[in-house]
Amino acid sequence: MGIRKFLTSVADVFGYDSSDNLVFVAKTLLDSSIEVSLGSAPVRGGKGNQLQYIYYHTGEMKFTLTDVQWNLGMLGATVGSTPAAGMQYYAEETIVMSGSGALVSGSPLAFTGTTIYGWATNPSGDIQRVQFGAGSNPAQRFYVSGSVAGNWCVRYYQTNLSSGQGITVKANMIPSVLKLVMETQLNSSDVSTNKIGKVQIIAPTVTLSGAFSISMKADGVSNTPLTATALAVTPTGTGCSSDPYYAQIVEVIDSSYWYSNVIGLAIEGGDLTLPKSIQYPLQVWAVPSSGAAFKATATELTYVKMGGVAEATTSASMVNVIYTGSTTGSALFRVYITSASSIEATNTIYVL
Repeated sequence: MGIRKFLTSVADVFGYDSSDNLVFVAKTLLDSSIEVSLGSAPVRGGKGNQLQYIYYHTGEMKFTLTDVQWNLGMLGATVGSTPAAGMQYYAEETIVMSGSGALVSGSPLAFTGTTIYGWATNPSGDIQRVQFGAGSNPAQRFYVSGSVAGNWCVRYYQTNLSSGQGITVKANMIPSVLKLVMETQLNSSDVSTNKIGKVQIIAPTVTLSGAFSISMKADGVSNTPLTATALAVTPTGTGCSSDPYYAQIVEVIDSSYWYSNVIGLAIEGGDLTLPKSIQYPLQVWAVPSSGAAFKATATELTYVKMGGVAEATTSASMVNVIYTGSTTGSALFRVYITSASSIEATNTIYVL
C-alpha cells in the first residue's frame, strides 16, 4: 500500500514577468488559495425533459494570496506599476531655531506650481505654513516671523534618496500579466521524516485583478493581498494535439524516484494490429499502489522484442515506436523501467 500524502500550510510564491525576471517573492503568506471552477449546461429532451448530456464550459482558475509582510512588488504588479527609486515624499526634521530663519538638511520641492513651502510646528505646538527661498541657501532656508527659540518640527516635500522605492497607481491602470509559481510542503505520517517532498503549481500566464486594499488598524498589521486569474496557454511544438492549459501541478518526492510507488506498467491500447512500416506513438502508463495512473517517464523505459516476426525500433525519447515487418505475423514486446526491470508490461503486435 502507498503512503498517505498531505499538502500542508501555505505556499511560497514567486512572480515572474514576461522576460522571466523575478518581480516579487512572498514567503510569509497568511493565505494561498486556488479555486478551479467549471460551468455546465444540461442538454435535455424527450418525454419528461430527460437529461441527455451535460455540456461543460467556462473553465477558470483563480488565485488568492495574502502576504503578512508589506510587499511593494506584489502591489505594483497588481496595478501594473514597477517599483522605482527616487520618488518624492514628505519628510520631517527637528530644527533648532534661534532667530527668524533656519536651514533644513534636505532639498525641499514644490508639490504643485513653483512655490516651495512647508509646515513648521513651534515648541508650543502651534503650526504655521512657511515658505522656502529667503536669504543664503534659499532652496533650504525658511523664514518665520516673530519666531520662538527652541526645537521646531519642520515638514516638507522632497526626493527619496534612501533605498526605499515607490509605485504609482495610475487612473488608467492595467494589471500585470505574470508567471506564478507556488511551492508548498508535501508531508506524510507514514514516514519518519514527515516531510516527503513538495508540490509546485506553475501557472505560465496569469492576469492580476488590479484591486487591493490596505487596512491599517490600531491593533493590527496591514497585509498585502493579491488576486489573479489564470489565462490559457497553448503549448508549442505539439503538432495537432495542443490542448491549452491553465497550470501544471507537479509533485516532487525527496530522496525517491517517480517509480518508487509504482507497481506496474500499462501500454495504452494493449495489443495492436498495424500495417507494415508504420510509426506509432507509444504511450506507457505507470500504475501506482494508490492514486491515479500517470504517464511514465519515457527516457527511463526500455522496450525490447521477446520473439516473433515483427520488428520495432524506438526513438531516444521513447515517444515513437516504429514497427516494421517483411512478412505478416506477430511478435511479443516487453517494456520495463530501466532501473527497476521487474516493473514491466507486454503487448503483442500483429503485422498485416
